[in-house]
Amino acid sequence: MINSPASKILIPIIKQHKFLVGAAVVFAITASLLEGFSTSLVVPLLQSLSNESAVINSNLPKFIRSLTNFYTNFSGQERLIAVIGTFLIVTVVKNINLYVCLISIHKLRLKTGLSIRRKCVERFLNLELLYYNQSKTGYLLSYVSEHVQRSELLVAFLLQIIRNLLTILILIYVLFLISPSLTLIATSIFFLVFQLLRPIFKNIQKQGRKAAKSVEEFSSVITEMISGIRVIKGFSAENRELKHAENSLLNRYEAELSAQKFSSAIHPLTETVGITTLLLLLAIGAGFLNGSSTTVLPLLLTYTFALMRILPRISQLNTYRSEISLQIANLEAIQDFLSRTDKMHLSNGSIRYGEIGSCLKFEDISFTFPSNSQPALTNVSFQINKGTTTALVGPSGSGKSTLADLIIRFYDPDKGSIKVDGVDLREFQINSWRNSIAMVSQDNFLFHASVKENIAYGYPNATDEEIIEAAKKAYAYEFIQNLPDRFETIVGNRGTKLSGGQRQRIAIARAILRNPDLLILDEATSALDTNSEKIVQKAIEEVSRARTVIVIAHRLSTVEKANNIIVLCNGKIVEQGTHNELIEKKAEYWSLYNSQASSKTQVIPQNQVVAHK
Repeated sequence: MINSPASKILIPIIKQHKFLVGAAVVFAITASLLEGFSTSLVVPLLQSLSNESAVINSNLPKFIRSLTNFYTNFSGQERLIAVIGTFLIVTVVKNINLYVCLISIHKLRLKTGLSIRRKCVERFLNLELLYYNQSKTGYLLSYVSEHVQRSELLVAFLLQIIRNLLTILILIYVLFLISPSLTLIATSIFFLVFQLLRPIFKNIQKQGRKAAKSVEEFSSVITEMISGIRVIKGFSAENRELKHAENSLLNRYEAELSAQKFSSAIHPLTETVGITTLLLLLAIGAGFLNGSSTTVLPLLLTYTFALMRILPRISQLNTYRSEISLQIANLEAIQDFLSRTDKMHLSNGSIRYGEIGSCLKFEDISFTFPSNSQPALTNVSFQINKGTTTALVGPSGSGKSTLADLIIRFYDPDKGSIKVDGVDLREFQINSWRNSIAMVSQDNFLFHASVKENIAYGYPNATDEEIIEAAKKAYAYEFIQNLPDRFETIVGNRGTKLSGGQRQRIAIARAILRNPDLLILDEATSALDTNSEKIVQKAIEEVSRARTVIVIAHRLSTVEKANNIIVLCNGKIVEQGTHNELIEKKAEYWSLYNSQASSKTQVIPQNQVVAHK
């Protein structure tokens, strides 16, 4: 495990919580020493019960002889009470140490899960969008759910192994004091058992990796099903998706069952070998323990008592070892994700962005998505002057939204640069640049939170007065007042408790409150009905006032007043100018404009024409 990829996660966590690990080990050592001491008390206890003379102590091992000699200072019934009292005190103190040790181990387990989850969540937030475009959400969720739940047990298992090993070593030392020869035989047998179990542990680890993979796949299937529930119900595909989920569940069941078949064999095998060894040692023990029958019996009983306390711990050791082999694949999966995504983030500049002084300039921009063979943008160059409105128009797939994503720095161009007053965007601190931008799109995401929290998302320190003022400017205040809890109303997952127009106005209020230097409107009204569009358009005019605005539009009637209209086709600029200039050219824009104008003309069916006549 030291050379395993999992160690890259575990070792830093153990170093981070070294005092907690140290406390667990110290209390484990103390409990183990007390375990050995309490075992040694069996001889004086048996002698006290039989009222045996202290002379026999000369035939006992030195440590146990010293212990029994101590109790010769007591006579008769007092001697028995002293031994029992010591036994009870040692047992209580030992178990207090054991309790603190176990609490420390479990605390470390939880802190391990906390650290791994935080590391994964931090990576999620820092990953560039290109990774999300190519990854399934379910796989990502598995890294912070089931994989971590299983991985955090590893530290606990490791410390439990240390605790049990310490106790076993102390008890073996006691056994060695009683009979070195008998102890060497027992130790050799147990070592042989460990060696015989090694192939099983390797198989457990192999099956564990398969089980970890099945966890990821099932998590992906369920996440996709929940995300697409509207489509599933719309196409009456519930049975088909249920079958898909059942197949994934069955694969997971078979993988985990296969792993458990090997893991579950460890305890029965260890216990069977242990009991067999114990009976064998009892049979030959009398021959190794020289002395009178009154001496041999206490020693043999003490030896048996110590061995009986060792056997369950050896069984636990093997169980923990098999669990580590089984669960380590989950930690390896997390480490693999962290390693693969280590460099998948945009570079952060050192300059803090202030505001646009004169213009935002695109210089020979080209960009291709990794999953596509054709470029989304090719050699795009244009300029956006401060305080003006620039419209990006063109057919679907022409590169309009890609340009907006490059402006926000969701991606960086493969070639060329975007500059603000001559400074490349990549030289600015990402957060300072993005904090100056607000975006209102066709499908604005609202969080499962209150109206107030959604409006203030881009400016969390806003006062109630500022939030209300933003809502009024976005023409949202009136409908908010009619909601059950007004500004405290929970909008539901993705804002499902609100209509499309209401969601857009909340998004616009969010943009107004942010007071952006640059405003991007991406098809902001295309999915709305006529009445909602008129209200939202008023709100857009309010937020656009005295700002640099980029409008991505499908409906060309909404961009006629733009200072500059850029027409894109297949990722290239085919023409640009004002509405009147482009109409006069009678080229691509003129063709698009006329096609939309003609599509609004109502065609009267033949039967209605006849009736009119």
